[in-house]
Amino acid sequence: MTMDCNERIFYYFNELTKIPHGSRNEKQLSDWLVQFAKDHGLRWIQDEMNNVMIYKDGTAGMEKHGAVILQAHMDMVCEKEADVDFDFETQPLDTYVEDGWLMARGTTLGADDGVGVAMMLALLEDDQKPHPPLECVFTVMEEIGLNGAQGLKKEYFTAHRMINMDCGGEDKTAVSTAGGLVCTMTRVRPQEKWDGSGWKLTVSGLKGGHSGGNIDKELGNANKIAIRALRELVKNELEVWIADWDGGNKDNAIPRDCWIRFASQDSRKVRKAIEKVAADVKAELKASDPEVTLTLSEDTTIENVYSAEDSKAFIDFITVLPNGLRAKSMAIPGLTWASENLASIKRRGSSLVITLSLRSAQKSWIEKMSDELEILSSLYGWTCSFDNGYPAWDYKEESVMRQKLAELVKEKTGKELKLEAGHGGTECGVFCEMIPDIDIVTMVPEASGAHTPQEKLNLASFQRTYALLCELLSRLDA
Repeated sequence: MTMDCNERIFYYFNELTKIPHGSRNEKQLSDWLVQFAKDHGLRWIQDEMNNVMIYKDGTAGMEKHGAVILQAHMDMVCEKEADVDFDFETQPLDTYVEDGWLMARGTTLGADDGVGVAMMLALLEDDQKPHPPLECVFTVMEEIGLNGAQGLKKEYFTAHRMINMDCGGEDKTAVSTAGGLVCTMTRVRPQEKWDGSGWKLTVSGLKGGHSGGNIDKELGNANKIAIRALRELVKNELEVWIADWDGGNKDNAIPRDCWIRFASQDSRKVRKAIEKVAADVKAELKASDPEVTLTLSEDTTIENVYSAEDSKAFIDFITVLPNGLRAKSMAIPGLTWASENLASIKRRGSSLVITLSLRSAQKSWIEKMSDELEILSSLYGWTCSFDNGYPAWDYKEESVMRQKLAELVKEKTGKELKLEAGHGGTECGVFCEMIPDIDIVTMVPEASGAHTPQEKLNLASFQRTYALLCELLSRLDA
């Protein structure tokens, strides 16, 4: 299957790939959406955060029906392969189709959540498909904490039912998602001059993935593997002087790559220790990350390092930091209930800065994990702060929207609608806080590899999902 841009959902998705729209860089796309509304004579609001609301009256016979919120986020996660030269702030994505799947060369595609944006635009311009009044919401900064949605105002909406297009599937819908919080830990220590050569340790070849949907897959974390290698040096009674660290970029992505520049004075022991860790990790991750690689190379560019005492303290602290699955639900089979992702470690000036993302469907678990991190930070002399918190979306047993979607899926596919509780965060929780009696369903086409350069979108599924959306809207009564 090819991507024929005469089909409007494909046309609009293709247009999105030309406009840079990473988190915090959505202004150009936000303005483009406003111009779309103007061009089509539709009422719109663009708020101070650059969220955009576009309103469309109901079609003939459905003008007085209750409105429906359609919702998607306009920002994408900007991840690329380490050897790819690409500027997400200025360059269009380089897309191609292979075996019916749309992909981008060396980068994320932005199907998360460009598919939702494209479906709304196609529907907004179509005057033939029947629907009740529409309140279409395009939010910003979803990928870094649902920030745009949390800036929305209740007065923007009259609707008490909603279709979210950021999770679910053709024959499944989400019924609950996790809440979350981002923890930032900082340690400021002076660096000292270093006169001599050193090393650069690189961890690569990991799959990475969404820190909500993939955190239970036992995938390797580049930061945890790198610190394990340094800890092996310490265990072998080698002094270590850390010079620089760069691992992970997004709090909602499991880090795939990491490098550390450091000094240590016994070349034979250094190589032997790193080889041991590389072999251990390769064996442990044989099923989940078979391409994991630890590369050690000499580095003659090191000029400043943390003292051996400070470096050991850093190594000890990062070693004991929690990462990965913390709890599984005993009520819903297979559901991750609580997790932590050691998302990034960066040197910024004389500081090391660590970011962890915490997720749980239960607020008390977020509080528990936060307390543990605060205690660890205080014991090791780090500062600890929390931000970008967002609420969970709790399961509601009764849902008229879900029943209508179930009936439609059964009719069209012969399948029962699958109900999914997810560990990722969605803006549904924010809307539930804002409009407590809101009735929500979710739908999205088949895609995979979200938040990684392997992201891809099934074009046939995209077509079917849009047709399902239009049919559902046509069947909504007053």
